[in-house]
Formats: sequence, C-alpha cells, structure tokens
Amino acid sequence: AAPSLTTPRMSTTAEVARAIDFLTHARALKRVARAGWLQRGLPARSVESVADHSWRVALFALVLAPSSGVDRDRAIRMALVHDLAECVVGDITPNDGVSDEEKRRRERAAMRDFCDGLTRDGDGLAHVARDVEALWEEYELGESAEAKLVKDMDKLEMIMQAHEYEGDGEDAGGAKRGGLEEFFTSTAGKWRTTIGEECAGEIVRRRDAAMDGVDSR
Repeated sequence: AAPSLTTPRMSTTAEVARAIDFLTHARALKRVARAGWLQRGLPARSVESVADHSWRVALFALVLAPSSGVDRDRAIRMALVHDLAECVVGDITPNDGVSDEEKRRRERAAMRDFCDGLTRDGDGLAHVARDVEALWEEYELGESAEAKLVKDMDKLEMIMQAHEYEGDGEDAGGAKRGGLEEFFTSTAGKWRTTIGEECAGEIVRRRDAAMDGVDSR
C-alpha cells in the first residue's frame, strides 16, 4: 500500500520549488486532447483534455465510492493521477499501433521520471512521490477494490462524454446521434463493480431515450 500523506509539512525553499515544478509539469495534461474523440472526427476546438477527463473521474469517485464500500479518499487520489503519465507520452489509443506492453513501458518510465524529479535530492517530498507512483501502479494492476472502482469510473466518464457529444450535435462541435456507438459497445458487459454497471445502465437509458426523442430526466 502507498504511504499515508499525513506527514510533516515541507520545510525548505528547495522542497517548495520542487513541488511547484511538479505542478507546472502537470499543466501539460490540460493541453493533451483526448485522442479517441479526435480520431472519430470531432473538431479539436470542442474536444476535452485529459485533465478534463481526470477531473470528472475523480468527481465520480467522490460521489460513488461511499456506496461501493471502498476508501473514498484513496479512490479520489487514484483518479487524479491515473492518467498523469500522459503529460509525457500523450494519449495513446488502440488505433496508434502501440502494443499494451509498450504503452505500459512508456507510461511507467514517464511516471518514474516524473516522480524522481519531485524528490531527486531525497527530501521531504519523497512521501508524495511514493504515493503518486504507488497509486498509479495500483490502478494499472486493477486488482484492489479502489482500482476496480476507478477503472469503472474511467469508462463511465467516457461513455457519459460520448452521450454528451451526441447531445451537442455536429453543429455545436459534437457528434450526430448514435455516431459514437463504438464507445458503448466496447464497454458493455465489462464493468468490474455493481455501481459501475448500474451507472452505465442509467447513462445508456438516457442515451436511448434521447435517440427516441424522449426527455429522460
């Protein structure tokens, strides 16, 4: 398990500077567009960033973790860092021709460098770096209750965004009704948690109603 964040406050100017460097580097996630939407022809001006996506995955965890019996704070922290490697490697999708093994290698190396930069002098930020890297690894393994929940939240956020893009319509920079069907078929039946399956059912119900011209709320 990752170490607790209940540790002494930073005490040196160097530590503060290193923390700001880390957070400045993380800004890159705001500039990485979610590649799957671009590859489906959505205009770049309307495509969410990876940071947009990660924020709502964390919000999903905040709202849904209590009913799932998992550690909510840990799930939120995991959601916040689960795509952090994409600051460096970008949003690699199955359409890019990169194997799963190579994708993991690139992302793991990026996370290691990212976290090493936070604590390269072995100072008081070491606990933060260890926590960030351990949370990312735990998510990648997908075995803990929190990782299973966050993986479901990651997919839920994707299909919710697909539904919203279809609702926006092509004239508003979205997609036509039914135009993002593959995101729903690729996740169907692959939920790891009961709450994930239930939420997916609700999103699909609303999408079906919208396609039939019915107000689902």
